[in-house]
Amino acid sequence: MRLSALTEQIVDQAVSIYQDLAYGSVVPKKRAQPAGDGDGVLGMFHKEHVETVPGHTCSRYSMRLGNRNYPFMKLLLQEHLIAGEFFFGVDTHDQMDIGPGFPDYEQWLAVRKFNGELKRRIEESFEYAGLDTAAVVRRLVVESCGDQGKPCRGLVLIVDDEEDLAAAVEILMKRSGFRTCTVHDGKSGIVATRELMPDLVLLDYELPELDGLKVIEQLRADELTRDIPILLNSSARMSMANIQKADGFLSKPFPESLLNEMIDRVLSKRNRSRDGHTAPTSATSGDGGGSAL
Repeated sequence: MRLSALTEQIVDQAVSIYQDLAYGSVVPKKRAQPAGDGDGVLGMFHKEHVETVPGHTCSRYSMRLGNRNYPFMKLLLQEHLIAGEFFFGVDTHDQMDIGPGFPDYEQWLAVRKFNGELKRRIEESFEYAGLDTAAVVRRLVVESCGDQGKPCRGLVLIVDDEEDLAAAVEILMKRSGFRTCTVHDGKSGIVATRELMPDLVLLDYELPELDGLKVIEQLRADELTRDIPILLNSSARMSMANIQKADGFLSKPFPESLLNEMIDRVLSKRNRSRDGHTAPTSATSGDGGGSAL
């Protein structure tokens, strides 16, 4: 959806669906209120991402609506992969680095699981109601891709639990000349990496049960897979120490052009490493903590 097509009625419909599922239909619905970040319908949102990486603009608008167990969950209107096309989604906003030693760890895991399931239900309801979701991005990517006739550049393993966006990325990788394989959780990512030995792993951080950092830890500990390049991506704010565990980092959302640029950088870094020359590779299109080189 182009921003020019966004109306107050569309936003109110998205907010109503969100609130019904997040709080229950017995809760009086609140009309979306201006957040003070702009004029018109976009004034209901906070604008979160601008052009942090020069030449790679990708914007995201958010509205913090919370849910009955967690006050920080957000309704999103975001641009990702296709310039100028926005879709509705949910940010569970719960990607804090909390380990087993933290107080109330089990309760925190239960909240994260609840948020993940609620996110899926809300986004499915958006799609059922005819609102633009990541499924529309997937469709647009399919429509824009033809047989490019390029020589194969290698195999990319995509590990991401956002199935529609993962499918869109898979098509874009094929358009760039790569063979692809996609899995949707961390454990499957480890198994697929060991079996397929891909030229690159495009790894999401926010994965169920086994997150991207734990996947990296296990792959690096295995002599068979420790040298396989890993491009980590996340919408969470991450420390530089965690970013540097991968060969490159992308902060979501990001446009197709930046994805291709980062893959080229990571693969070039691998080639330089074989020659004895290494350099850090990271980029951010948001507040993830990385820096573009």
